[in-house]
This record gives sequence, structure tokens and C-alpha cells, in this order.
Amino acid sequence: MLGAFARRWALMFVGLFGLTVPFRYQVLPNVGQWLRPMLEAGLATAAGGWLPEHSAALFSDSPGLWLYAVLLAVGTAVAAALWARLARRSPATEARLWYLLHTGAAWFLALHLLEYGFDKVFKHQFYLPEPNTLYTPLGQLSPDLAYWSVMGASRFYSVFAGAAEVAAGLLLLWGRTRLLGGLGALAVLANVVALNFGFDINVKLWSGFLLGLAGLVAAPGAYTAYFALVPREWRPAGPQRPAAWQGRWMGAARGLLLGVLLLETAGRFVLDGRFNDDTAARPALHGAYAMVPLAGTAAGAPTRVFVHRRGYFITQMADGRLQDYALRYAPGQLLLGGAGGPSGILRYTADGTGLHLTGRLGPDSVRWLARPLPWRQLPLLHGWRWTTSPNN
Repeated sequence: MLGAFARRWALMFVGLFGLTVPFRYQVLPNVGQWLRPMLEAGLATAAGGWLPEHSAALFSDSPGLWLYAVLLAVGTAVAAALWARLARRSPATEARLWYLLHTGAAWFLALHLLEYGFDKVFKHQFYLPEPNTLYTPLGQLSPDLAYWSVMGASRFYSVFAGAAEVAAGLLLLWGRTRLLGGLGALAVLANVVALNFGFDINVKLWSGFLLGLAGLVAAPGAYTAYFALVPREWRPAGPQRPAAWQGRWMGAARGLLLGVLLLETAGRFVLDGRFNDDTAARPALHGAYAMVPLAGTAAGAPTRVFVHRRGYFITQMADGRLQDYALRYAPGQLLLGGAGGPSGILRYTADGTGLHLTGRLGPDSVRWLARPLPWRQLPLLHGWRWTTSPNN
């Protein structure tokens, strides 16, 4: 009875949670995104005012996502208990359920390992640290940004970590290699979960869910290991495919699904020709600049300014404080906006002395000279070397 309940509960919870958590796909249907408004409204209602409306949003490790996972786990447990109690059980039925659960979990896990893996291989997830981050004192960085920056500084390790995830994801797609893929995924995701907790990265729940799937897929390996260590008759690990589901059509379906997964996870990089984000084009004036004192410059002017690749103009004061402004470009002008609306317009010209900025920023008149800083030559970005010297 317990095994029948566990199989039914896991099948429903894994299927519904994986299907309904908002995740933006490129090719596959975005069911979670479509259901998101309805689910968030339902969570706010179910919380009865205990959960603020903005906290009911389903993203990362929001209170709403944790509450949704708990409610879904409880609801599917009740449904599974009723199903196991009322349904007629037979060995063939239980075998089919176990096969569906195990295979479905393996393919869903493979999808996300390939997604995250190719993101790392093509240097998209851990991008090169932005200049403003590089010139921020280490102690002022949040743990997740510090980790992200160190990872982004090393293309080699990013590719290595991504290749491990891609390899585990591909191995999960075939029954003969699924155990090896499950064990690989278990090792990779255990490290990911530890990093997410250790550096306070806001995907703890989702990475924990994927780790649970890896454990489910790898679980039959314990069965095989037991019979390998204990001198008894060997038995195959993992659920066996029902005879009715074998044949050429199954191979064709697997090939079709593999094509969809590769298109979903790696297709956009191939179509864009973007195989290394470190070399991707940056916007105009992107970089770090040191302010040169000019006669008549107002007191309290920033010591550095930065142009961020994602549309931000950032100032850094002498005490290290950063202030960012939404940035739009116009011919010869930087249009800056703050949280409360437009904050200023800076006209810019560049010559051999640096970048000249004039105009207004908030209530202040601006007349600045900013000289580019060689941020790509900072020690963090020097890469790796075969040898070292006593001075290093």
C-alpha cells in the first residue's frame, strides 16, 4: 500500500509542479507562465491576507512559491491516498506507473540539465563581470553576486561545469545509460544545491526539486549495487519498459523528443551564432571610467562612472556607494531615468582626453571628464597560467 501511494503521489506532484512552475521556454509551451496569474491570485486568496499580494508572486524562492509547493504536496498526497485506496492494483499497472514516473522524471531532468548546461558552455549564465562589479569592494558584494562574478571570470570552469551537466542530461535520455546519468546528475545537483544555500542564491527550492528528481532516477542503482556486493542472483535496475510500448515508434518518439530538447536548450545559441558571451557586442560607451577633477566641478561628484550592458548608467562615490539610473541612448545624449521618473540628460563627446559629459543629473549641473579604465586587465580576469612565480 505504501509503495502504491508513494508512486502515485510522486507521479502527480512531480508532473504538476514541473508543469506549472513558471519557466520561460523557447520552443516548449509555457504552461507555467500561462497559469501564473490564476495561481498567484489563488495563493493570495488561500493565504487570507497572511501573505502580502506581492509575496504571492511565483518566482525564485518567493514565499508564494514555497507556499505553492507545500499546498501542492499536501493536495497531491490526499489525491494519491484516495487513488491508491480505490483503484484496482495489479503488478502490470504498478510497473507502468513506475516506468512513467522514472522515465518522465529522467526526461524532465534532462531538459533542465541541458538548459543550464548549455547556458554555462556558451558563457551565458555566468557572464563576464560588469565593470561596476569589478570596481566594487569585495566586502560590499552580496554572496550570490560575489560567486557569480568569480564564476563569470573563468570561461574554462564555466565550460567544464556546463559540460558535466550536458553529459549527465544526455545520458538520462537512454535507458541503458540512465543509471549513469542519474548518478552524474545527483553529483552535479548536490553541488549546485550546496552552492545555492552557501551563497544565498535564490533558486534553492527549484534546485532542490531537481536534486530530488536525480535521486529518484538514480535510486534503482542502489538495487543494482546491492546485488553486486551481495552474492545473489543479479537483477536489472530500473523499471522495465512495458512490452506494448516497445517497437520502432518508441525510437522515433525518443528521437523527436531529443530534437525538441536540443532545439529548446542549445538552439538559440546556434541560431544567434553566440557561442561565447564574453565576446558578444556591448552597447556604446560600455565600460568603467575614472572621473578627472575639473575646475568648477561641484563637491560630491562621483569618483567613477560605469555604463552597464543591460541599460544602466552607474555612479560610484568616494565611499563606494553606487547609484544606478536606467539608460537610453539618443544621438549624442544619455537619457537617464531613476525610480521616480526622469533624472537627467547628459550630452557626451569623446576625444583623446576622455569622455566629456555635460548636462543635468537630478538637481545638479554636470560637467565631467571621465577617462576609460582598463577593466579587462584587472587581475581577476587574467585567466589561468601553466606556471607561477615566487611573487604570486
